[in-house]
Amino acid sequence: MPIKNGIVVVDNDNTITEIINPQGNIKEYASMEFHNGIIVPGFVNAHCHLELSHLKGKIGKASGIAQFVSNVREYRNVDRVDIDNGINQAFKTLKANGTIAVGDICNTTDTLNAKLESDILFHNFIELFGLNTVDAKDRFHAALELLRNFQDSTCDTSSSLTPHATYSISESLWNLLNDEFAKRNSLVSIHYGESMQEYYFLENHSGSLAENFKELGIPINLPECKNPLEIVQRFIPRDSKVLFVHNTFASESEIRQLAMYFKESCFVLCPSSNLFIEGVLPDVPMLNGLGVNLALGTDSYSSTDTISVFDQMMILLEKYPTLSFTDVLKWATLNGAKALSFDSQVGSFEMGKKPGLNLITDFDFTLMKPTSKSKVNRLV
Repeated sequence: MPIKNGIVVVDNDNTITEIINPQGNIKEYASMEFHNGIIVPGFVNAHCHLELSHLKGKIGKASGIAQFVSNVREYRNVDRVDIDNGINQAFKTLKANGTIAVGDICNTTDTLNAKLESDILFHNFIELFGLNTVDAKDRFHAALELLRNFQDSTCDTSSSLTPHATYSISESLWNLLNDEFAKRNSLVSIHYGESMQEYYFLENHSGSLAENFKELGIPINLPECKNPLEIVQRFIPRDSKVLFVHNTFASESEIRQLAMYFKESCFVLCPSSNLFIEGVLPDVPMLNGLGVNLALGTDSYSSTDTISVFDQMMILLEKYPTLSFTDVLKWATLNGAKALSFDSQVGSFEMGKKPGLNLITDFDFTLMKPTSKSKVNRLV
């Protein structure tokens, strides 16, 4: 819980060496800095696509997932300089907004150089997708090569192969991934329940996603599964740690079954992206009431105009006033760190950790919530 007039002591390496509760008897220490507001740990962005940062402002709000997928395909490949500039600017933004760790989705090595120069922690999710059974092995081996590129670099803190979504992978590719998961017991992240079109597509190959893929000449070689739940239970080993991302349209029954089935699960919310693509938010009070692990992400600049985790917190607190700041802060810090297996280093104020220190200004201490004027300043 918050410590009134609390003091966090860090060494020259920004490692916490002491946490002091003055208990009303404020004593000044050498080199002490005084700040007005509330000091919190650095934020963890559990889901982002930094390699798409050059798409900021280029894609308008979509009218559903199918249109969004088409827009990303259309605008994704641009000049190398534009890609690098977008990534470098995104890294500056992450740091300025107090981000200490990121779960980053990677289809290329575009972010590698920026990560080599950054002190942000990354789990690199090497993403696979493809509905064509003919090139499944080629896609899989290309992903393994990309995984090795990240693992061989000094920026690698952890990396793993991961599926894109329940609706975008052929049975052949799922089988290859399943074998990989079984061998390595690696961390998995998957877009889940982001749109109702996902459910229609899996149930009977109908809806705007099906029409979109047919127009693009993409064959529909889905497994014989009728919904997202069946897909993940069939192809992701139950002893895996799984990050389910978005959950916008996932039902209470689905969430319960996912949480019970998998050994460890976390449900990652990306509010600004959900509003951008579908215009709705997940039923967060329901998710919170179930007691499942929740974390926050931003998705990419292709589907949001902000990659600030604090902005995601504010969206949820404004939309759902029954949520407590303490809970949402935990989602933005410790829960995200646990989801990415970084909690021994970041996520909370504990001696020996280097969680970063963020200052939230214009904080309402009566209601114990930030206000519309609140901003985040990165202290450490």
